Amino acid sequence: MLADHRFLTLWHSLYDACPHATVFQSPNFVRTWYETYQSEWQPVIVESRDSNGDLIGLWLLAHNPLSNTLAHAGTHQAEYHTWLASPGHDISFLSNAWDALNRHFTVPMLRFKYLPTRALGEILRAALGNRSGGITLRTHGRPLMNLIPEDIKASFGKKSNKSRFSRLRKLGKLEFRCLRTAAELEAVLDDLIVYYDFRQSAINHSAPFREDPRKRVFHNRLFHAMPDGRYVTATYLDEHPIAAFWGSASQKTVHLGMLIHSPFLAEHSPGKLHIMQLSEYLLEQGITVLDLTPGGDSWKERFANAHDEVAEAVVYGSTWTHIRAVVTESLLRRGKQLVSLAGIQPTAVKTFLETFRRARPGSAIRKLNNWYNARREFRIYRGDRLLSERFFSDNRIHCNSLSDLLSFEPGEPWQTRDSFLSSALARLEQGEFVYTIEIGNRLAHCGWMVKHQATSYMTEVKQSMAFPPGSVALYDYYTPPCYRGQGLYRATIGHMLHAAFADGQIQYAYISVLADNLPSLHVIESMGFEYQGSLFWECRFGRERTWSHPPLEQG
Repeated sequence: MLADHRFLTLWHSLYDACPHATVFQSPNFVRTWYETYQSEWQPVIVESRDSNGDLIGLWLLAHNPLSNTLAHAGTHQAEYHTWLASPGHDISFLSNAWDALNRHFTVPMLRFKYLPTRALGEILRAALGNRSGGITLRTHGRPLMNLIPEDIKASFGKKSNKSRFSRLRKLGKLEFRCLRTAAELEAVLDDLIVYYDFRQSAINHSAPFREDPRKRVFHNRLFHAMPDGRYVTATYLDEHPIAAFWGSASQKTVHLGMLIHSPFLAEHSPGKLHIMQLSEYLLEQGITVLDLTPGGDSWKERFANAHDEVAEAVVYGSTWTHIRAVVTESLLRRGKQLVSLAGIQPTAVKTFLETFRRARPGSAIRKLNNWYNARREFRIYRGDRLLSERFFSDNRIHCNSLSDLLSFEPGEPWQTRDSFLSSALARLEQGEFVYTIEIGNRLAHCGWMVKHQATSYMTEVKQSMAFPPGSVALYDYYTPPCYRGQGLYRATIGHMLHAAFADGQIQYAYISVLADNLPSLHVIESMGFEYQGSLFWECRFGRERTWSHPPLEQG
């Protein structure tokens, strides 16, 4: 059926005639998704025809037999879920279609991620309100960017934006392109996927491409299947992608799919500059609106100059399923409200629960001991250019490898993947460098470097320290327990020294360690670092005291 020329012609005709159709119900999008995910989802198509055999209604769904889930074709990869119907046939088609679905399936629920207009929610309620176990509707604001020539010109004319473009051009050849060929896409796709997964993991705690191996295949096929309906653009610096956009078009509107940008040039706002160039390009192509899509991301509001509303809907197969879902949702919403009133971020709650799940009784005992009687010594060491001449680069060690960071798995009770990646993103955006070793698709070691460090706050002893000009700080090394004893720490420090002093402006490399960390202390001293002094912290019954010996310059 999906390959039948007559059916596809009718589908195209209905798609063109349906006033609320989006690209996510188009033959090219849906057939590509069905093909890519056929091992997991079975196509379910509900159709209605008039007396002439022409389609007047079409509902493109999929069924997962393992989970007994009925979903819209595209699932989460389709931003908008809806049916197709010729004008005036929506309610009758939906009513009959729902009855037909229930004759073939036991449908616990059917979710509409977003209906493309708020009015469609009311049509859904009118059609299925008395036939289903119940419907929940929730409206969401949708940020839009109307592409107005005067506004685009004014944005390019702002002094701050001119400065960002100028600084990037000083780093190399800067170019904005629309990707049109398979070769152009393949040349950058892996880099863009790593950028995207890393940022999504750090912010939204999911790595879409890493968690779904078929996602790359789907986007690759979609690129070929929709030459006129997709917009894939990239900003290059010396032929290397630093930002990109993937979007799909419904008539004169382009829907945001992915906005991707490198964390290594965050100070130049490559994502913002790409959106500016994209808006200019889309306007030239006859596009009038960039749909930034619902979701509440703060960056979208900075670009939006208009808003409308869409509806999220769930249709339930039974009254009991509906009641249970409503009660559960009410309890969750109340819990979120209480957390919000307490001034706690939801991500902080998730991190706490994950840490608590992994915690051991010994950690609580240590915290109690630290409160009533604890003392720490943080030893400061320094190496100069002569020290670096003893060491060489190691091809096992990578600098700023996002793929290596994504392979991190917690090895200690106090660690969580979310907090590790969030911290890594923040550090990279501040211009820090990470050196990593990956073994067996797992992060085996990492260490951080800050170039031209002026001051540093040592959390272990709650003190700051100032550094002389031309200094780098080497810090926060970690090796999971299963990779310790293999010399990875020593190899990484040597590699980092070699890399640091390749910069002629660097004069000193500082590294610090707690005095009771004897293995690390041994490595640092045996490599030739010179002891500079110690920072001390002491706590007795909750009263803290700090000092240094010999006195070190405080930041």
